[in-house]
Formats: sequence, C-alpha cells, structure tokens
Amino acid sequence: MAKNEEKVMQFVEKSLADTPDITTSELYEAAKKVDSGVEQLSLRQFNARFPLQVKRRQSRAKPGRKRLRTRRRTAREISGRQRDEVRNIFLQFASDLSAAEERKELVKVIAQVDRYVDGAIKATKD
Repeated sequence: MAKNEEKVMQFVEKSLADTPDITTSELYEAAKKVDSGVEQLSLRQFNARFPLQVKRRQSRAKPGRKRLRTRRRTAREISGRQRDEVRNIFLQFASDLSAAEERKELVKVIAQVDRYVDGAIKATKD
C-alpha cells in the first residue's frame, strides 16, 4: 500500500492532465518513484485505486454530461407514454367493436384493423 496516497493521487492527476493518453503501466512505474509503497500494489490494484478514481472524478465534473440514471428514467417515461398511446388505440378498437350493432358494422370495423395496427406501430416508434 502506498505510504502517502494523497501524494500519489496528486501525481496521477497531474500526469493524466499533462498526458491523457499515458498508459497505466507507465503511470505505475512513475508512481513507484513518487512513493515506494506503490510497489506493493499490483498493476490492477494501482489502476483501481488511483487512475480510475481520477478519471471518474473528471468525467463527473464535465458540464453537460448526463448521468446514466437520468437517461434510464427518461426511457421509462417514454415507454410509459408509448404504452398509454397503444392502450388508447386498443380501447378505441374495443369501443368501435362494441358500438357496432349490426353484423355489417362489425365486419366494417374488423376490416379496418390495419388502421389500429398502424396506429400502434406509430406510437411505439417515437
């Protein structure tokens, strides 16, 4: 474990700011010189403890970036709206069927089933 984690963290932040495309292994080797305690960490542990945390912090700080949770909520709202539109189309179909008093009117409603299907498909494409 690094003896002075804050010093290593600052070094990693500065290194990533100066050279964003630096590899983890290069960063690991350089960090060993900053704090000899880093040698006790595997490359994977080092990456999880330092570079990954810095990159996460930087990505959260970027303006205009939406978080994944917000997008999921929006997707649920959209699917709920689509569900309501499709539901209304089915209810209209059922209403038209029940309003048909004669066999001729019933056949006419069933013959127009494609209109209801088209409406349902259109509602789910938005």
